[in-house]
Parts: sequence; C-alpha cells; structure tokens
Amino acid sequence: MKKKLDEAAWRDLQYDERTYTKYQAKRNMDKDIVIPDTYRFIGNEAFMGNERINSVTLPKGCVVIGKSAFEGCSFQKEVKYPETLLWIKQRAFSRNNRLRRVHIPPSVAKIDKNAYKECKKLYRAEFARGSKCRVISEGMFDCCGRLSQVVLPDEIQLIGRRAFYRCKELQELQFPQSLKIIESEAFYFTGLQKLELPNQLRELGEGAFFKCNNLTEVSIPPSVKKIGKWVFHGCNRLKVIEILHDPMFIGEWIINRSATIRCRKGSVVEEYCKEYGFKMEFVDGSQNDTAV
Repeated sequence: MKKKLDEAAWRDLQYDERTYTKYQAKRNMDKDIVIPDTYRFIGNEAFMGNERINSVTLPKGCVVIGKSAFEGCSFQKEVKYPETLLWIKQRAFSRNNRLRRVHIPPSVAKIDKNAYKECKKLYRAEFARGSKCRVISEGMFDCCGRLSQVVLPDEIQLIGRRAFYRCKELQELQFPQSLKIIESEAFYFTGLQKLELPNQLRELGEGAFFKCNNLTEVSIPPSVKKIGKWVFHGCNRLKVIEILHDPMFIGEWIINRSATIRCRKGSVVEEYCKEYGFKMEFVDGSQNDTAV
C-alpha cells in the first residue's frame, strides 16, 4: 500500500489479498456477516444490493470501505466502525432503509459523496470528538428524511452541495466555529427552526437554505463575503434577514419579497434592496419600503 491513501492506491488495493471482494461476499450466505480480521479493506460493491443481511461486523483493522460496498443492504441497527477506519467511499452505505444510527470514529478523515444518501430511517449521525474529518461531502445525507440529530466534526471547514438535502426532520444543528463554506442547496428544504451561523463563515452557496420554511429570522455574520442567489428564497415564514456589512457578492433573489432585509443606510446592501425591490429596515430604526 502506498504511504498516501488516494484513488491510485485504492485501484491497486482491489487486487490485494487483504481486500474482501464482491466475489468472496457472494459465497457468504449469512444474515449476520462477520468479516475475518485478516482483511483490512472492503472492496467496491462487495455486498451491494444484498437485502438479506441484518448486520455486519467489520474487521478490527479495517482501513477502507469501498464504493457502494453496502449500498442497498438492510442493516437493522448501527454499524460499528473500528478505530482504524480512515476512508468511507462513495455511496458506501446509501439506500439502507433500516439503518438508524451512524457514529463516525475520530480516525475517519475522508467520507466521499452520497455515502449515506437515501437512508430513510436514519435519525442520528454523530462524529466523535477529535474527528479528523474536515468536510461533509456532497450529498452525504441527501434525502435522509428522518434525520433529526446531527453532531458535526469539531474542526469542520466545509459542508458540501446537497449534504443535508431534504432532511425534513432536521430542526436543530450546531455549527462549529471552524466552518467556512456552506455550498449550494446544502440545507435545501430542511426543518431548521433557528440558524446561528459561525463567525468565520465566508461563503453561502446558491439556495443553501432554500425552502427552509421554519426559519423566521436570520443574521449573516460580517465574515461572509459571498451570498449566493436564492440562498433563503422560498423560506415562506422568514420575516427578517440582517446583513450589517457589505459582502463582496450578493446573488439574485436571496429572499422572498415578503421578507425584510435589515441593513445600514448607505450600504451596498441598501442598493441591492433597491435594485430588487426588497423591503428594508435600517439599524437606526428608520424604515424604507422600496417600491416593487
């Protein structure tokens, strides 16, 4: 194995004797799978679509779980990950309709996109304290409709596109102060009721909180330099969004016309409101309802 575990190294590992492949998995007819500790890697698509499996015990020294390795399985409970695990690849556990909990050990540094997409009964996802993971990848929990409890990594820096797309029962989430970027549609149509954005946040992607209908008031921290279009559009209960600084970029139609933007008189934000016909409330208490 190469010192650096990357895609090139992973291609080589497909032929490593320590990789548990889909050909070996086909011979295993058990409902409760125990993978011997002689293996360190679970190959791509190893158990993909095997709905008869109730549970899996991973090897004690497992390092990588391959692409779609357990996609479409039906684990009844949480999968226990060993403390040696470094990498969970694309769609590794997606479409597990019975999986209820996910606890990511601190050793895991990389989780590829759509890893838990469409796990429809998943209600809790927790990253352990001291997690090495810095990115919530694209679509990681996309369409996990029952997801309501999330503990993010301590030092997370980026939440990827559609990471929590349509997680309708996600009503509360604490963002670590290390977070810098929230990408497009990351929280599209979630149930978030309150939004406390961290003070180091730099960028809000397009439609990041589109149709979050439980939000009523939002304050954008002064660290944010880019606000993508439609970021809070479709949030029908949103009454006020506060922007008291001058971002470098503000996209089109960031709110519905029924909402009010609280800003400073003479600011770039005021000019933006005039351009789009948004209602304004100045921090000194004066008001200006711009004509449509």
